[in-house]
Amino acid sequence: LNTLVESYDGAVAKLNNGKEIRTHTLIWAAGVEGNYPDGLPESSIERGRILVDHFNQVEGIKDLFAIGDIALMKGEGFERGHPMLAPVAIQQGDHLAKNFKRLLSGKELVPFKYMDKGSMATVGRNKAVVDLPGNLKFGGFFAWMIWMFIHLISIIGFRNRLIVFSNWVWNYFTYDKGTRLIIRKFVPKNKK
Repeated sequence: LNTLVESYDGAVAKLNNGKEIRTHTLIWAAGVEGNYPDGLPESSIERGRILVDHFNQVEGIKDLFAIGDIALMKGEGFERGHPMLAPVAIQQGDHLAKNFKRLLSGKELVPFKYMDKGSMATVGRNKAVVDLPGNLKFGGFFAWMIWMFIHLISIIGFRNRLIVFSNWVWNYFTYDKGTRLIIRKFVPKNKK
């Protein structure tokens, strides 16, 4: 924690606190805006993302893989790359783990195929939008209920689901927005 990786040469990761970690596997997690390591050829970068083939292997570099928001995989229906969404990253992670197992057992890699399950967004109290494959789109209260249900079943553990559901019910009936972020103009304390 609170330590940066300064370099990685394929065998040793050097940290900014002087420590070294010997490893042949380095997992780089970068967040929404990709921050890729130095040393990648310019031909492997496009629009701020790392170009990967259909196995999530970085174009032009053997045994280097990228998934999620940082990875730009072009293909049929995704000429500009897959969307930078959690479902894409989750599916890529599951698929790459299976391909790693295939690599270890000497089998051929299987190309990644994204399964678009649709998109949803809540846009206010009792309002949401849902866009499902097959050009099925709807909004309003029914979409909001679907959005809540999908998010609730995605939570791990019955107890956690119950706590989140209880909080949602409480907040709905009390109009309690205490846990939400409120952004307003900054006024210095000495100017009040």
